[in-house]
Amino acid sequence: MRHLWVFLLILPATSRADQFESIEGKALLAAMKGADAKAVERLTLNDLGALPNVLKDARSTLLAVKTTKGNVTRLLVTPELRKLEGGGAPTPVFLLERFDTFDNEDLSARIAKGREMVLFPGFQVDLDTGQIVPEGRGGDLSYVLDKDIPTLVVLKGAKLYTLNRVPAPDPTKPPQPTPGRAVVPRDFAGRYRLFANGQWSGTLDLAVDPKGEVSGQFRSDTHGAAYPVTGQVAVDVPSKVALIVKFPRSRGEFDGYLWTEGKGALAGTFHLNDRTFGFFAVRDGGKFAPEGAEVGGMATDTREKLLIEVKGDQFVFEGKEYAPDGLTELLHSRRAGDNPPVVTIRAPSDARFESVRRGVEAVEAAGLRSIRLAPIGEPSAIKP
Repeated sequence: MRHLWVFLLILPATSRADQFESIEGKALLAAMKGADAKAVERLTLNDLGALPNVLKDARSTLLAVKTTKGNVTRLLVTPELRKLEGGGAPTPVFLLERFDTFDNEDLSARIAKGREMVLFPGFQVDLDTGQIVPEGRGGDLSYVLDKDIPTLVVLKGAKLYTLNRVPAPDPTKPPQPTPGRAVVPRDFAGRYRLFANGQWSGTLDLAVDPKGEVSGQFRSDTHGAAYPVTGQVAVDVPSKVALIVKFPRSRGEFDGYLWTEGKGALAGTFHLNDRTFGFFAVRDGGKFAPEGAEVGGMATDTREKLLIEVKGDQFVFEGKEYAPDGLTELLHSRRAGDNPPVVTIRAPSDARFESVRRGVEAVEAAGLRSIRLAPIGEPSAIKP
């Protein structure tokens, strides 16, 4: 028997820094001990498909891991089909879309991270070092074929948890700014997501005393390390602040201005090693756009969306049934232009894996590469 739930082919990961980044090590560890977490020994593709999507607009499954060394990891996993060099049928893999491992002795520090890492059968992932490793080389999770069923297995000494909801944030709520447009020193206090020159990003936590002296820390997304922050709110310009981040061998100097409308963001210049860059920082939960305005990326996906359903050995498209060759011919005529469509193939729970595979091959033969596979109804076994 072979199992299938959702596979994504040749699709870039989307960014969910808002929710995923908000899951701190302390909150993750607490969630693993709570009622919303369930310890499991293994997860098949069907098991992953049956789990709730606890992150908003997420296609990936959120998992938590306690590693063999006692550290805690937040992990996004997606099943995929990957074609190997040399051709042949696509191979089911587990895409470790994103993970971060927190030090069990300092849950604010990240000791390892990974992005878009592919786990093939017979290999393991060592979440303490952020590496894919061969069998027996210190892994925490392993990809095994259990009676030909792709399965993610937790290794001895590690623990794997499924989650029913996003772990609750730290109950210590960051301070919020005062109402109105007048800026006072305490309005700078809070937690921000900071981005500089497209090269650096991280979490900025600021506290401000009545005299406008700033203290706090900046935790880098790149290294996971936390660095102390000091600074001073300007006396003559209430909305201006000077911040210094003390790195091991240098220091970053920020001159920023707090937006007076909503007080939801900082923006200004960042000086490092005699060079000047631009930066902005968005307050957690803060207002940073006019009331009623839609905020999002400038680019939108304008590609046509095509839906194909598997029906036995045939494929239903726009109300008509097609054999694989006929489907290829029809889709080839729909891919003209510089903006080819995205194809979703939906299969019922009793579909044969071979039928689904032929559908994928028919779409690829038409020159279309953005393909999504999704279930119809509850996920269950695919007949051999």
